[in-house]
Amino acid sequence: MKIEDLKGKFFMDNYMDIAIEEYLKFKETVDYDEKYKREVLSEINDYLKDKRIAGENVIEIIKYFQSKNPQKGGFVHWSNLDDLYKYAEEKPSEVAELFNYLYDDSADLEDRIRRFVNTGERYNTTIKFDTSLFGYLLAGFSLEKYPLYRDQAFREFLNSFGINESLTEDVADKYSTYYEVCNILLDYFKEKNYIKNPDMLDAQDFIYCLTNYKELYVKVSVKYLYEHAKVLYSFSKDINAFLEYLKELDREYLQVLYERYKGDEKVNEIRFRVCEMILNGDYVDEKNLESIKNEVANKHEKDILKSWNDFKILFPLYYEKYKEKVNIEIRKIYNSIKSIFPNFKFKENKYISDFYGPQNFGGSRCWFAIYPEKKKTHKEAAQLFFTIGGDETEKYSNISYGLYIGDNINKILEEKGTKEHDDIETIDNPNDFTYKKMVKKFIEVFDRFKKINGINREDIIKVSHGEKDKSGEEEKDGFLHEIDFEREIKINNLFFEDAEVLSKQISTALKSGKHIILVGPPGTGKSKLAKEICKSYGVEYEMVTAMSDWSTYDTIGGYKPDRDGTLYFDEGVFLRLFKNKKNNNSNIKWLIIDEINRADIDKAFGVLFSALTGDRVTLSFKSKSGENIVIRPEEDDEEEVEIQEHGYVIPKDFRIIGTMNTYDKTSLYEMSYAFMRRFAFIPVGVPKNIDKDLVAKYLNIWGIEDKSINNVDLKEGLAEVWNIINEYRRVGPAIIEDIARYVSVEGDYTSAVILYVLPQFEGVMENDIKKFAEELYKSSIGDFSRQKDRLDGFIKDFFGIKM
Repeated sequence: MKIEDLKGKFFMDNYMDIAIEEYLKFKETVDYDEKYKREVLSEINDYLKDKRIAGENVIEIIKYFQSKNPQKGGFVHWSNLDDLYKYAEEKPSEVAELFNYLYDDSADLEDRIRRFVNTGERYNTTIKFDTSLFGYLLAGFSLEKYPLYRDQAFREFLNSFGINESLTEDVADKYSTYYEVCNILLDYFKEKNYIKNPDMLDAQDFIYCLTNYKELYVKVSVKYLYEHAKVLYSFSKDINAFLEYLKELDREYLQVLYERYKGDEKVNEIRFRVCEMILNGDYVDEKNLESIKNEVANKHEKDILKSWNDFKILFPLYYEKYKEKVNIEIRKIYNSIKSIFPNFKFKENKYISDFYGPQNFGGSRCWFAIYPEKKKTHKEAAQLFFTIGGDETEKYSNISYGLYIGDNINKILEEKGTKEHDDIETIDNPNDFTYKKMVKKFIEVFDRFKKINGINREDIIKVSHGEKDKSGEEEKDGFLHEIDFEREIKINNLFFEDAEVLSKQISTALKSGKHIILVGPPGTGKSKLAKEICKSYGVEYEMVTAMSDWSTYDTIGGYKPDRDGTLYFDEGVFLRLFKNKKNNNSNIKWLIIDEINRADIDKAFGVLFSALTGDRVTLSFKSKSGENIVIRPEEDDEEEVEIQEHGYVIPKDFRIIGTMNTYDKTSLYEMSYAFMRRFAFIPVGVPKNIDKDLVAKYLNIWGIEDKSINNVDLKEGLAEVWNIINEYRRVGPAIIEDIARYVSVEGDYTSAVILYVLPQFEGVMENDIKKFAEELYKSSIGDFSRQKDRLDGFIKDFFGIKM
C-alpha cells in the first residue's frame, strides 16, 4: 500500500488522536510495563557507539546481543541469534561486513536487510532470520532511528484500520513497510506536538501498546465509538446541521456515494439527489430536502417514506465512510469481554449491532449482546450486554454494560408471577470508563447470568487456571464450596514412577491441615503437579513465582497513592485470595508459589504465619473506613461471615502449595522453624530406571512422534542422553521434553544440550563437566562428536573451563 493511502486510512477521522492521547495517559499508569525496552536498547546503543565491527569481535558483539535480549518480553526469538552466532563462528569476517553494511545509513534500508538475509541463506539454506532480528539489531544500533519489530502487533495494528492486505514474507520488504509506518507516526507526533523529541522507539511502543494492552485499546475503542454516537445524536436532532456537515465532506468520498446511488430508486434516489446538489454547489437545507423527498415519493403509488425520517435518509452519507472502522472497534470490545471467560461456550458472532441497527435504518446507538451457545436468540437469554449511545427513547444511554434480561425470559417469568431485573452500570463520561471497571462488573453479574440461563457443567469448555462454574448448583455441577479432602488426586498428562505413593503423601498432608512444598530436581513436573492437585480438588488457584525482593508489601499489602495523592491500602497477593464469603457462597482459591525458596520467607510472609495457625491479626494499615485491617481464620462453626471492608477471612480449607528445586535446598535451612513446621515437604523425584520404553511413554504423553534422527531412534537417543546427564546432575522429564521437541524439529542434539542442559550444570565440579562432555562424544549420537568444537567452545565460554 502506498504511503498516501496509509495516511488516508490512519487519519480518516479522529481515531489516531484519541489513541495517542490515551496512550500517553496509559504510559503514566502502573499497568504500563515497557520501560525496560528503552533501558536495554540504550545500553546496547552505548556499547556499539564508535565500535568498529570486525571479524575479531563480531562474535563478542552477537553474544552481547544475546545477553541483552530479555527473557520476558524478548525482542527476538533466541533461535535467530543462535543461528547468527553459528554463522559468525564459521564466517566471522563475512558477518562483520554484513553488520557494517546493515548500519550504513547512507544505503537503502531494504537493500541492507536483503543483502544480510540472502548472504546468510547462501551460507546455510536452513538459517532463520526473522524480521524481529533486524528490528533488534537496528534498534540496538540506534533506537532513535530504527524501531523494534513485533509481527503480531504490526499485523493487528494494520487490521485495526481495515488494512487487510497480507504482509509479504520477504523480511526486508516487511521491515521496510513497518519502518515507513513508524515514520508516519513519528511525523504526526511531531506535527501535533504530542511527544517532545519523539524517536522510533516511541512509534514502536505506541503500536505495541495499542494492540497488546486491553486497558488501553478498549478505552480507545469506547471513546472512539462514543464520539460517533455523540455526533449522530446531534444530527438526529438538527437536520440542517447534518446537511451543513455533508457540504464539507471530501469531494472524492461524495463522488463515490454519487456513483453508488446513481440510477437507484426510492430512498437511494433521494440520497443521490442530495449528493448531486452538493457536488454541483447548489444550496441544500431542510426545505430543499423536503422538496426532493416529495418529488421522489410522488413517483410511487405506495408510501415509500413511511419508515424513513430525514435523519435515517441521510444517515449513510455520514456513516459509510466510518462503517468498517466502527465495526472493527466494536469487535475489539466484544472480544475483550468474551476473553474474561475463556472457558465458556458463547454464541459466536451474535448479536452485534453497529450504528445501522438491527433494522438497517441507522441510529446513534451501537451495542452487542453475548449469550450462551445453547440459546437460539439473545431475546431468550440473560445477556452480557454492552451499548454506547442512544437517545431519549432508548432504555440505556451513553456507555452501559452489565446483565440484561432478554424480553422473552421475563414474559415467561411474569406468567409465573416472578421477574428478573437487569443489572446495568451506566457511565456518562467516557473519560470515566476503564476496562478494569467493566471486567469487574461482568464478573460480578456472571453468576446470575449462568443461573438465569440454566447453565450446566457441559456448558463450561474446560476447567483451566481455576476457571470454573460458580452457579451454586453443588450436586449438579460437582464443585463443592468446601473442599472434599477425601477425593482421589488424579494426575493427568504427567507420569511418575511412584504415582500412588506420591498421591497418598499429598492427600494425607493436605487432609491433616498442612500446606505442602513439592521438592525435587529441575524438570520433574512440580509446577504442573501443583496445578493438577488443585484441579483434582476442584479448587481455583492463583500461581505466582517467588522473588528475592519480596516483602510483606507484595504478600500482605501496603499503602499506595491514589490518583489524587491520597493513600489507600493495596492488597498483596495473599489478601487478594481471602475474600469474604457469605452463606458459604464463595469458592475457595488456593495459592501456588513457584520456587518458594527464592524469597526471604520470614520477611515476605510476616504476620501470615500467625493467621495461618488460628490467630487473629490486626495490621497497622487502615481501610478507607478508617479501621485497621484485620486478618483472621474462619471459625469451625461459622455459617455466615459478616462482610466488612477492613476484614479478611482465611477459609479453613485454604492451602499453599510451594515448589522448590533440590539444588536450592540449602536455602531451606534459611527458613525459620516456625515456617517449616507449617509445611509438609513432598519429594518429587526422577525416574529410577530410564530406558527407551520409559521415554516412549513420555513421548506419547507429550504428543511427540517417535522417529529416527540421524539414524538413532528418538526414544533411544533421549534415554541415552538422559542417563548421561543424570550421572552428573539429576534432571526431570520436563527438560527431556524440551530436548525432544527441539531435536524432533531440528535434529540437533548439541544445540538442545547447550540450550536446556548445560545451564543446569552451574555449581557442578569442573572435572565432572569435562567428563560429561566426553561421555556425550562417545555416545551413539554422532551429532555430539561432529559438533565437538562448538560444544567445547560453549563450555569454555559459559563455565570458564579449558577443554
